[in-house]
Amino acid sequence: MSLYRGRVVRRAVQSRLKDWRRVNQDDLRSRKNCELHMRKYLKDQYSIVVDRCNFDVSQRKTWVGIANEFNVPVDCLVFTANQQDCGERIQERKNHPTGVHGQEGLGILKKFIKNYQPPTDQTLEGFDKLLLVDPSVEPECTEERIDTILALLEQSPSLLPTTSLASSS
Repeated sequence: MSLYRGRVVRRAVQSRLKDWRRVNQDDLRSRKNCELHMRKYLKDQYSIVVDRCNFDVSQRKTWVGIANEFNVPVDCLVFTANQQDCGERIQERKNHPTGVHGQEGLGILKKFIKNYQPPTDQTLEGFDKLLLVDPSVEPECTEERIDTILALLEQSPSLLPTTSLASSS
């Protein structure tokens, strides 16, 4: 979980991932609208980054299910900032589109922490790859940071079972 996540995703999509589209509930205002945009972008053959805090398996299942409709793989990045770091970032920021700042933001963070069930390589949610991304000490996302994250994702092993064809002779 990380508030830094949005900066990484926005910057990566804008600078590195030209054939990608970002789906973010803060911008699109509802999960249903995010689902509609994801389907539209997949239909138009874009790759998608779902930039959203999906705190449990049932929330993540929505996005995996839509990807499966279009037969595209799903990779999952988990930004692992701790509660204290997230709280400090919430206190520092101003005018978040959904009010996640100040004392109200800390209340939202507390509820999120209580309900959070992180994805793991032990829970089969349909992800091809799962990468845990440690927080950066830098307040802004750099090109080097994006390159490192994308390289680590590329090197991550697949979580999906492989199908082997047994020859019957």
